[in-house]
Amino acid sequence: MKKNIVTLILLFFAINSFAQVIHFDTKWRFIVGDNPDYKNENYDDSRWQLRPVPSSNKGWGGLCWYRVRFSVPKQMVGKEMVFFAGTIDAADETYINGKLVGKGGKISPNVETAWDQERQYSISAGAIKEHNTLAIRMYNAPAIGGIYKGRLALMTKETYEKEKQALAINKQSYFQLTTSNGLITAVYNKETDRVETLYPHLFSYYDSALFVSPVAYNISLKQPQQPLSVKYTGNTHVIEVKYPRFTVYYFAPFTTQEKVFYAVVKGNPDAIKNVAFNYDQGKGQIQTNEYVIKKDGIAEKYFLFGFTDTLHHDAAVCEKAKERLQEKNTSLLDYEIQFMKSVFARCHFPANATADEKAVLQQSAAILKMSQVGEQEVLPYSHGQVMASLRPGEWSISWVRDGSFAIAAMAKLGMHEEAKKGLEFMLNAKPAGRFKNYVFRDGKDYGIGVDYQISATRYFGNGKEECDFNDDGPNIEIDDFGLFLFALDEYMKSSNDVTFYKRWEDVLATKVADAIIHNIDKDGVIRRDSGPWEHHLPGRRYTFTAGVCAEGLKRFASLQKNMGYEWEKYSAAADSMYRGIMKNMVYENRVIKGNADDQLTTAHYFHDAGTFELFANGLISDKKLFATHMQDYDQLMKVKKDIGYIRVYSDDTYENQEWPFADLRVAVAQNHLGSRQLAKGLIDKVTMLSKANYSTIPEIYRLGDCYFRGAIPMVGYGAGVYIMAVLDYYGK
Repeated sequence: MKKNIVTLILLFFAINSFAQVIHFDTKWRFIVGDNPDYKNENYDDSRWQLRPVPSSNKGWGGLCWYRVRFSVPKQMVGKEMVFFAGTIDAADETYINGKLVGKGGKISPNVETAWDQERQYSISAGAIKEHNTLAIRMYNAPAIGGIYKGRLALMTKETYEKEKQALAINKQSYFQLTTSNGLITAVYNKETDRVETLYPHLFSYYDSALFVSPVAYNISLKQPQQPLSVKYTGNTHVIEVKYPRFTVYYFAPFTTQEKVFYAVVKGNPDAIKNVAFNYDQGKGQIQTNEYVIKKDGIAEKYFLFGFTDTLHHDAAVCEKAKERLQEKNTSLLDYEIQFMKSVFARCHFPANATADEKAVLQQSAAILKMSQVGEQEVLPYSHGQVMASLRPGEWSISWVRDGSFAIAAMAKLGMHEEAKKGLEFMLNAKPAGRFKNYVFRDGKDYGIGVDYQISATRYFGNGKEECDFNDDGPNIEIDDFGLFLFALDEYMKSSNDVTFYKRWEDVLATKVADAIIHNIDKDGVIRRDSGPWEHHLPGRRYTFTAGVCAEGLKRFASLQKNMGYEWEKYSAAADSMYRGIMKNMVYENRVIKGNADDQLTTAHYFHDAGTFELFANGLISDKKLFATHMQDYDQLMKVKKDIGYIRVYSDDTYENQEWPFADLRVAVAQNHLGSRQLAKGLIDKVTMLSKANYSTIPEIYRLGDCYFRGAIPMVGYGAGVYIMAVLDYYGK
């Protein structure tokens, strides 16, 4: 195992054969507190703790510093440089050799966050010497905190310009691949050619106070070399890294359902006999083992990484995995690839989809499969929950909203078993109803008001309902109930699982549908809540919330009628809500506004991409209204010189970006009410960008260049909505 060191290790990799990039190692010195001397080049930081970077510092707010020493080759000394400092929550001041080189957000006198912005600072000629010290002063925000993701690299300005040119041509802006079996998760980085992190769980938080830390970092070949190619093998969960003399495959195994990570080196026996791996120990204790299988002159050398920690006590887990390999003496690698292909075989991929669409559809199905907690997870109430994003995306948490789109996609695609488990996770969650009552500081009760089952925001790894808090209290989101009913309806249409429905009918009626009805205002729209984009209390009366709840009730009424249960009150409530939306959310008979409360077209949330959902889910089918709505939104919400759509028309850097979710829901609406050609154009754009980035879909496309940003890969709001858009377009 590698030793922790004070001096930064530098890794050099050629990019398209024309340049060198310096990638930083992931152990930096860290201290909580503030002292202006911390920026100085020769300050003694030897007693500071070592902390992995990138990683989250969730749960506390205040000032802290990161420091690391590094060297560069003599030929780079004195040149103009570009430094990538990752994505920092919330604000930073970055120093090299004691001199300020850049700021993100604002630390004092009042903190201004730049939590979602990847830091990129220009370094003037002469600032970089052969030996240097980097120091970052930052305000750590409680929500995520730390240098929590993104690129940590240094390059010459000349190299940077060449890289930009290359990215403009090939459209690749993302270089990480994730593998998971619903139990453990590992993230490989092509730029650094190493498995950056190995996590002991799929989810990122046990609960609101306890973050899941990696058990290992920097799993890499002891003999560094440049990969020839990197991809997912056959659009599965298996990561394939090809070198001149052998190929390495990384995967978390579905077929054995164990918490063991595999690195398999495949090639000529002589070429791989001396191959070995380094790694850094994380939280817990890593176990390793090796085994070699030979067949037809080709060898597969298995490197096994298991672990023990406070929840996992089996010190022989790797030994048992090796014994299974010895007993079968066949390729587990092949079994894993065939397993995911068997998942594809259950899926209804459109026969007339393009080859690129089929590739993204398959990869999206694999991402859906990887994103669901498996039955062997040690925390029993987590089974079946679906993450909003896979690592390294920061939303490795089970939101009802994202999960509903993922479950609906699973159902429509034919992944019935997975969809059912996703629904049952929420229906089984205990305790439920945490926010039946919540009195805000204005004295009003913003709780759901009646007994309810589906979380008002999300679930953490322990399976309990959680709502993130800030100074305005928790997020309480009523749209979750309508979206759950939407996912339920898609499952029932696809599976006709009458037994499932009858088992849960009482809960569905009394603790989901009735909860919606209880929160309808007298004018027919859902009362104030935190809304689809989680803006905390006191909130607004959002169109998205009212629209998905009305559609959810309409679909639930149809299900109830078909099954012989009470349905009239749900149908009446849906009709009443539809009338309320048309009266309170339609502006000048031509456009759907983002909420009932804003009356000025210049208001922050007047234009909201969430309004597209009312056309996409079928609640509103008026083609004339859709045409005038799109005309209005195209003027403000459409990306300039492009065909995509931003989320909210505002000056917020997180909201005011292009969202694939919006693009794909507009595509569904266009397919039914507008132009199939425009719908196909939006699908084609997402397909093209995904093809260039391992067939994944991000949370955000950066304005201007469509670089992947935000949480990646997105699940419900990425893979799920892509599947739904393509199936809808081809008539599935």
